[in-house]
Amino acid sequence: MKSVLFFSVSIGAGHDLAAQAVAQEIIHRYEHCQTKIVDTFRYINPVLNRVIVGSYMESLKFNPKIWGYLYKQAEQGDKFVDLSSIISKIGSTKTENLINELDPQVVVCTHAFPTGILSAMKAKGKLKVPLVVILTDYTVHPFWIHEHVDKYVLPCAELKYEIMEYGVPEEKIMPTGIPLRRQFIERLNKAEARHNLGLDDKTTVLAMGGGLGLGEIENIIKTLGNADMDLQIVTVTGKNDRLRTKLQLTSMKNKVKVFGFIDNISEVMAASDFIVTKPGGLTTAEVLAEGLPMIIVDPLPGQEDRNSEFLLNNGVAVKVRSIRHLIPQIKYLVTNETRLKQIREMASVIGKPRAAVELVDYLETAKETRLAEKAGFR
Repeated sequence: MKSVLFFSVSIGAGHDLAAQAVAQEIIHRYEHCQTKIVDTFRYINPVLNRVIVGSYMESLKFNPKIWGYLYKQAEQGDKFVDLSSIISKIGSTKTENLINELDPQVVVCTHAFPTGILSAMKAKGKLKVPLVVILTDYTVHPFWIHEHVDKYVLPCAELKYEIMEYGVPEEKIMPTGIPLRRQFIERLNKAEARHNLGLDDKTTVLAMGGGLGLGEIENIIKTLGNADMDLQIVTVTGKNDRLRTKLQLTSMKNKVKVFGFIDNISEVMAASDFIVTKPGGLTTAEVLAEGLPMIIVDPLPGQEDRNSEFLLNNGVAVKVRSIRHLIPQIKYLVTNETRLKQIREMASVIGKPRAAVELVDYLETAKETRLAEKAGFR
C-alpha cells in the first residue's frame, strides 16, 4: 500500500488541520492510500514536547512580548534562538526509524521544526523521497528555510518574492494556499446556513478565540451580547466546556448561540456577516475562503502580528485597538456597503478554498519532481 507521511506539531489547531486537509483530499481520491499524521515533538520525546510546547504556551499566556522579541530576533538571523539544529540531533533517529518502517512515497511538513529535521536527513541521504513543506502563516520566517526541501507551498503569491529573498529558487515555490478541508470548496447560501444552525435572519457576528485558546474571548462575547444594536452572536468554544457552560448561563441583551466542538465551521462562517477573531494562519485562510469580513482583536506578537499586517495591507480586514472600539467598528461596517464589497472582492482574489485540491493535483501531475510517480498516484 502506498503512503504519504505528514509531520506536524500540535500547537493550536492550524498545523494539524492543514495536514488533515491534504490527507482528506488524498483519501477522497485514493481510498487505499495510507496517510499518517505525526505530532512530531510528542513522537520524538514526550518530555521535549512538554518543554517546548509548554514553554511556548506559557510565554504567550503570561508574557507574549517575550515570544514576540524572540520571533523578531530570529527574523533578523540571530542564532541564539535557532533551535532547529538541536532538535534535529535529538529527533533524527526516531524520525528515521519511523520513515524506514512506513516507507512513505512523499513526506509533507506543516511546521518549521520537523522541516529542519527532515531536511537534515535528506542532506545525509537518509530521506530519499520528496519533501513538501506547507507554510501555515502569511509570512516567511527563516525557521522554515532549509536547502533540501523539494517544494514550498505558500499561502499566497505575494510571499513568493519574500521566500526567494532567502535563496529559495522559483521552481521550488508553489503559492496554492494553506490547505483547507473540502467543506470550504462550495460556499453555502447564508439563509440556508442560518436555517440549518437554528439562527435568526439578522446581522450575525461570529466570535472566535483562536486555536490556542488565548485572548479575551469571554469579554468580547459579553461586549457583543450587550451591544446597543440588534445583533446575533455566534461563538465556538471547542473543547472548552467551562467557557461554553458559563456563556450559556449568562444573560445578555442580544441572542448568543454557543457551539462546542463542531466540524462544520464553514457553515457557521457562511451564516455570519462578520468574524471577530485573532488572525491565526489557518483561521485566516478559512475566513478568506469564505469571503467573511474580519475584525482583528489583540493579535499575538510574532506570526499573528504578521498575519494581521498581511490582512490589513490587502484590505481584507480591519483592526480595533481594544474591545471598547469593537461596537463602533461594527456599526461603521454595517452602514458601509462599499467597504464590505471591497473586503469581499479582495478576499475572493486572495482566498484559496481549493488549496488542498490543487496540492494533490500537483502530486498527481508534476513532471519536474516526478512526485506523482513516486507517490504511486500514476
